[in-house]
Amino acid sequence: MNKPARHHHKPIQPDFIKAKKSLGQNFCIDDRIPDEIVSRLAATPEHQVWEIGPGKGALTRRLTETGARMQLFEIDERMREVLTGEFPAASIIWGDFLEIPDAQLPAVDRPLLVCGNLPYYCGTPIIKRFLEKGPHAERLVFLLQQEVAVKAAAPCNHKEYSYLSVHTAFFARASVGGTYGPGSFAPPPKINSSILILEPLELSADERERRFRALKPASYLFMQRRKMALPLLRRQFAGTDWNERFARLGIDEKARPENISPAQMLELFAPLSEP
Repeated sequence: MNKPARHHHKPIQPDFIKAKKSLGQNFCIDDRIPDEIVSRLAATPEHQVWEIGPGKGALTRRLTETGARMQLFEIDERMREVLTGEFPAASIIWGDFLEIPDAQLPAVDRPLLVCGNLPYYCGTPIIKRFLEKGPHAERLVFLLQQEVAVKAAAPCNHKEYSYLSVHTAFFARASVGGTYGPGSFAPPPKINSSILILEPLELSADERERRFRALKPASYLFMQRRKMALPLLRRQFAGTDWNERFARLGIDEKARPENISPAQMLELFAPLSEP
C-alpha cells in the first residue's frame, strides 16, 4: 500500500470561497495531485474530458493544457463566477452529477476520459454509475478516500478484498496511484486520499448482463465474508450442485468469499437465474 506523500510542495493559492461541509468539500491545495491525475489520464486534443466536481479549478487548469474538449459538472453554484470566468471554453452542467438523468448527459462524440477529486460520500456511487451504465470511457481517474480506492482495486486474498473489488473487476481493470495525507487539502480531512485508475472493459450487451447476474449472489456472500462460502450457497440458493461447481472451478470447499477470485465468482454465478 502506498504511503502518504510528504507535504512539501508549492501550494495552489486558495481564494475566498470556503469549503461547505454539507457538500463534502475538501479543496486540493497540493499541485502534485492535479499533476498526477492529468499524467494518468493521458488526455490529448482528440479526447473529451468530463471533470466531476471541479470546485475552484485546481485540476481544471491543468486539464485545459491538454487541449481536450472540457465538460465540467459542478454542484456548488458559488463556483459559477470562478469557473465561467477562467474557463470560458468549457461546457458546464450545474447540479448533482448523480441526479442528472442518463438522457440529459452530454453526447459523447469522441474518446471519453473522466476524472475528479470526488467528495468522499459520493465516490462509490459515481464509480458504479460509470461501470454499470456508462457512457463508456477509455479511462477514469478519481481521487477518493484511500479505503475505497484500495478496496476497489484489491485482488483476491487481500485483506481489503470485498464486494466492491468484485464489482469493479467485473467491469474494469483497476489500480491505485499516489496516496496523499490530510495536509494536501483545505480543510484537511481526517483520513488519507488515494488516486484510483479504472480502465472500463469493452463488453457486449449479453456479457454485461451475464456479469450483472453474478453480482447478487456475490453480494450475498460478502455480507458474511468470514464464513465458508459453500454452506452459505447451499442454504440460500438450493437446487444447484455447488459441490460440483466448486470442484470444476478448483475452489477449495472450505473457501471463504475472500478466497474466491472475480473470475471464479463469474463462472460460479453467471448461470444462476433470479432466486
